Amino acid sequence: MTNKHPEALASAYRRAVAKSSKIKELGISPDMTDEELDSTIELVAKAKADRDGVEWTTLVKGQRWYINDLKDFSELTANERLELEYTNSFPDVASELEMLNQLEAMM
Repeated sequence: MTNKHPEALASAYRRAVAKSSKIKELGISPDMTDEELDSTIELVAKAKADRDGVEWTTLVKGQRWYINDLKDFSELTANERLELEYTNSFPDVASELEMLNQLEAMM
């Protein structure tokens, strides 16, 4: 990773660490079956519902998206994780000129 925006890189690292930690905490792996994913989604939805005081079934859609995102993230190498999160973090901290330069480099 050369010529990276330092603030975006730091943010990307924090995001990658947070997601990786959650993956480990929830026992998510690339080879999980649909049944295992559904079980994890239900577990996470129920825990959030208890905290928020709502019916857990109303949270399933959002938690399904979240858990599937974590599963996809678990399939990436460390370098791919950091690069993905860098791409997501860059617009939050880059100047207009930096963004324009990045777009021009893609053309």
